[in-house]
Amino acid sequence: MKELLYKYAVIYLGTGCLMVGPYFVQTPYGKALSALGLALLTIQTQRTKSYNLSLLNIVGFIGYMYSIYIQLAD
Repeated sequence: MKELLYKYAVIYLGTGCLMVGPYFVQTPYGKALSALGLALLTIQTQRTKSYNLSLLNIVGFIGYMYSIYIQLAD
């Protein structure tokens, strides 16, 4: 069950979010979708011990969250 959840929730959902999010990145929803995709795929990079990609995902996630904050604060 854990493998199935990992496969569909983490890998496929995370990839799907990152495939769709950039088309709407000018909106807070697109940024949130991209941030969610990065967060989910960070689980995968931790599992495969790709720590350089984990760091890039975390930095990207923080960037999207900051961008949402700035956009909604205006």
